[in-house]
Formats: sequence, C-alpha cells, structure tokens
Amino acid sequence: MRKITLFAFLLAFSLGFAQTLPLDFESTTINYSFTDFDGGVATKIANPQISGINTSATVMQMVKGAGAVWAGSKITMANPIDFTTQRVIKVKVFSPVAGIQLMLKFEGTGSFTFQKLSAPVTTANVWEELTFDFSNDAVNNLNNQIVFMFNFGNQGDGSANSTYLFDDVTQSAGTGPILDLPVLPLHFESTSIAYPFTDFGGGATTIMANPYPDAINPSATVVRLIKNPGENYGGSVIQMAGPIDFSNNKIVKVKVWSPIAGKKLLLKFEGSPIDFDNGAFETEVTITTANAWEELTFDYNSPTLFPPVNNNDNKIVFFFDFGNQGDGGQNSTYYFDDVSFSQSLSVPSVTVSEFKMYPNPASHEITIETIGEIQKVAICNLLGQELISKYPNSNATTFQIGAFKNGIYMVKTTIDGKESLSKFVKE
Repeated sequence: MRKITLFAFLLAFSLGFAQTLPLDFESTTINYSFTDFDGGVATKIANPQISGINTSATVMQMVKGAGAVWAGSKITMANPIDFTTQRVIKVKVFSPVAGIQLMLKFEGTGSFTFQKLSAPVTTANVWEELTFDFSNDAVNNLNNQIVFMFNFGNQGDGSANSTYLFDDVTQSAGTGPILDLPVLPLHFESTSIAYPFTDFGGGATTIMANPYPDAINPSATVVRLIKNPGENYGGSVIQMAGPIDFSNNKIVKVKVWSPIAGKKLLLKFEGSPIDFDNGAFETEVTITTANAWEELTFDYNSPTLFPPVNNNDNKIVFFFDFGNQGDGGQNSTYYFDDVSFSQSLSVPSVTVSEFKMYPNPASHEITIETIGEIQKVAICNLLGQELISKYPNSNATTFQIGAFKNGIYMVKTTIDGKESLSKFVKE
C-alpha cells in the first residue's frame, strides 16, 4: 500500500499536479500546471511589480486575449480541496484598471461546481487582496481545480490593459453554517439551504422579500430576475443537490409575476454528467396575467419533446421572454417562486372566497375555514414532512403553533376529497 501511494504521488508530481493550497508559485520543483481556455493565457513569471503587500519573487500573469469574454485558466490540484471548515479563499491581484472583478470557480471531480465573483478591484497598478467567502454557500469537498477569470463577461484586448497578475492563493476558516443544496420543491424560504444561482447572458437574480404578496403567493421570499439592456438570452441557472427524478411525474409548476402579459418563461433542465448537451430538455409557457402572481404548468409528457426527459439533469434554467431584448427596467423585471412537481404543490380545489386561513403571519394559532368539509389538514415543513395533522370533518379547525420555530410552513388541506396546499408565516 505504501509503495502504491508513493507511486501515485510521484506520478502526480511528474505531471505537475503536486500543488496544494496555499499557492505561492515560488517552488522550483512544482510545475503549477495551468490549462488555458477561451483566449486566456496564464504564465508563471518573475514579479514585475514588487511592492506593497506582495514582495514575492514569482507570480502568475494572466493575459485576456482580444475579443475574449469568458477567458481564463485553471490549475489542477494534487487533491480535492477540503471546505469543511476553511471556507474563505484569498487571492492577491494586480490590475492595470480599477473596477474589474475576478471570478473564482471550483470544479473538476465534484458532482457540482461553485463560484464567486470578487468585489471590484479598488485601485489600479497596486497589489490588492481579494476575499472569497463561501461560508454561506453550498460547497463540496470533491473539486480539485481552481479556475481564474478576470474581468468576467467583458471583452479583453490582449494588451497591457487586459494583463493581470495574481499570487498567494490561501485558504482559511470562515464563519457561518455549512448549507445544503436544494431539492424540489423550491420555496426559497429556508435558512439552512443554499440557493446557488449562476446568472448568464445579462440575467441578474436576487433572492428577496416578496414585493407583491397576494392570495396566489403569500410567500415571504421570492426570486427576482432582471433582464439587462440589449440582452436576448439572459437568464439564470440553479444547481440542485442531485439529479431530478422525472420517473413518476413529468409536470412542473412555477409561480411567476410579470409586468406584462404575453411574456413567456422557458424552463430548461440540464447538467447531466452523462451527456450535458443532448441530455438537456425544455418547454415554454405563456404568462397570461400582468402585475399579479400566476402559476404556470410545464408539461414534459409531450411525445414530441426532443430530447425526452431523463433522470440525470441536476440544474434548472430560467429564461424570461427568451429571444427578445431586455431593457434592464421595470418591463424586464420578473419574479418566480414555488418550483415543484404538480403532486407536491397542487392547484387549490377551492376558490379564494371559499378558503380562509388566518391570521397570516401568525404567532400563537392559525385557523382554517372553508365552505366545504375538511377531511384532513396537516402542517408541513418546506420539505413536505408532516409536523401535525387533524381530521376535523367540519368546515373549520384551529392549530396551536406557539411552539413552532419562526419560519415558513405549508398547510396541506383535503377538502371534499381534493387536496390543496397553502403557506403561512410563523413569527
């Protein structure tokens, strides 16, 4: 066993993968093997700017080629990077232009990647240390590659203005909980689950307080997506905890709010490790109501859907008004919430006037009233697990909730043999 371990180490060393954190790029026996992509070129050079916080002899230089937008380079480490307790990454950078940002991404052998965009560089032509704190993000301990992308999303020109230096990549302890990745249904209310959205093509997502609560969606928290000026295909993608299983249900529901009726939401599933490109499938639904919450139904049962659904995709992509330019203003600002399979969040079988739940928010008790007979009512957590239930066989019932923790809860009600689902806030 010892001989095999030594052989593996020597093989990794000879291939240039012996590097571990911290990275100071000073070793003469480690290759610091970078893989360039999309017009980025990383080179180990003598430090041309020995000053301030970085007097190192050797640094890395990154040149972003002319016309390159997503250029960068990645380094493969000797082992997967352990984020169990050390959740903060720091990188020293030198930029010829103030205001640029560094995208740091971790990928490789893990089932999902994670990334973070730095704060803008504050001063040109000065060494500065950027901090990437993953304390409140979903991470794993499986990825063995670090990706560096300067001025992410903007074109380089291959000149001195697109030439950056970086050095001293370190890892240290962070604060905050280790969050889990999400599973369906998505309610965006949990404080113990991360919601790792990655924006692209001019889309910009923010998880925020619901600005338009109503009977369809009284949730406290929703997702806002803004489509920036001139962008046709702007959107965002969320990483799930694992592949989404469509074996038993191929109907997905999403609550949306749009400033204009007639816009469409394209919902796409992708990320299959088996076949990323051909494994993706999608469908599009029209929003019929302006300035109000509406629940859309996405039916993936269609025999004409190509490629057909699979059980391998672990990402959900959201495109509003796909193919049409956004303006970055109110007319291109959308909200969405409550992404679920239809069996998890069914359409209420009674109208708003027939169903009442009050008070909401509630502190000590909550009452459910309806015209029809309530066969069963249960309070569930956001994972759908029943916490308490009753069989009132009447048109009203009350729950004492004083002992519940503050947060969002689901009320699953069976009325006249039909099931509906509602939310309330415990405060």
